[in-house]
Amino acid sequence: NLEEEEASNLVDSITLSQVKAEDDDNNVTFTECTQEEAKNLKDPVIFIQQFKKDGDGLFLPKSLKERKPTTIVMYDIDVSAIRQIEIYQSSLEKQLKVYFLMYGNSVEEQVYLTALRKEKQAFEYLIKEKSTLVFEDLRSGEGLRDISPIKKSTRAGGGEVEPITLPKVIVDMREFRSELPSLLYKRGIDIEPVTLQVGDYILSPEMCVERKSISDLIGSLNSGRLYTQALSMTRYYSKPILLIEFDEKKPFVLQGRYYLSSDASSNDIRSKLQLLTLHFPRLRIVWSPSPFATAQLFHELKEGKGEPSASAAAAVGNEDAHLEDERLEKYNIEIQDFVSKLPGVNSKNVNYLLNKGKSLPHLLTLSKEEISEILGNNVNGELLFNSLHNKISPNAEVAGSNYRARGRGRGFRRRR
Repeated sequence: NLEEEEASNLVDSITLSQVKAEDDDNNVTFTECTQEEAKNLKDPVIFIQQFKKDGDGLFLPKSLKERKPTTIVMYDIDVSAIRQIEIYQSSLEKQLKVYFLMYGNSVEEQVYLTALRKEKQAFEYLIKEKSTLVFEDLRSGEGLRDISPIKKSTRAGGGEVEPITLPKVIVDMREFRSELPSLLYKRGIDIEPVTLQVGDYILSPEMCVERKSISDLIGSLNSGRLYTQALSMTRYYSKPILLIEFDEKKPFVLQGRYYLSSDASSNDIRSKLQLLTLHFPRLRIVWSPSPFATAQLFHELKEGKGEPSASAAAAVGNEDAHLEDERLEKYNIEIQDFVSKLPGVNSKNVNYLLNKGKSLPHLLTLSKEEISEILGNNVNGELLFNSLHNKISPNAEVAGSNYRARGRGRGFRRRR
């Protein structure tokens, strides 16, 4: 009978994780089996699962390692799943069979081919970018610290070990919250932590570096702190450097929504940087895309330079810190900045002018001899007198002439 034969075939079939019941269990046709029990079966065991479960991106590698399949049939093509299967295949001795179920010339096929093309373009872009990097990739193990002793030539006799002198950088204690000191150490540079009053990194006796992130730079420019820091660096070091370090995870640009707040614009930041360079011609501004590039830059800047002294670096700025704070609190910062940029006024005589001069109108009433006596130099006195009394006719209207300075009409000293 045909119906009895079909029923007999149905009873003998095994589906998914089911096995035939034991002979003594007449009431049950199929029973569930574990994975260990399924290994002893002659017929293949079929598992149906998805690539990801509950958002777990490692669900597929875990299930492959646990179930150890020999054949995989994919009816939903996913490039990331294919790469995970390839990684699993690399750990096997036997060849894994993988089949795709896909309609030819279909939308599904085009989606898969597009994903492959994007993956290829991404790798080509990555290879191109890495080939044009301006610093060694320390994360790949290149350029790591190597302080193995160097032996002298055996022809000289003795086989003595030549002492190694490693380059040294003085680092401010507050800078150890960043990763740059550790990167410098990996490059074979000794780090000496010191509490510095001027600068963040001392590369040589004449080279001082003030490191600023973009957010720190904007805040320091708006508050005027960067001016004070640049003034201190140019006073004590012949090669002051302002390092602007960008975030590695953000674009290498100054403007944009990543850095600027709603009350600041990129034009304001650039204008203030331009004024800073005009006030301090010896100040050098250095840009760095990441801490890795900064470590490479410091290593190159130290080549052929002398080693700094920790005691000397710590003593810089301490002797007149009290006088500097008193001067900043005694005089208007805006007026002080304006007066210091007048012709004939320099860092040596600006204090005499601020002490003996009451206000800008008072300076206009002084004669050339009186101004020269205050400045202690006839040449500087004549330059200042001429700049205050000679008429200047600008050739073109200055942009932003409607801006009113905050210090206009005020005296040199702060009002109590």
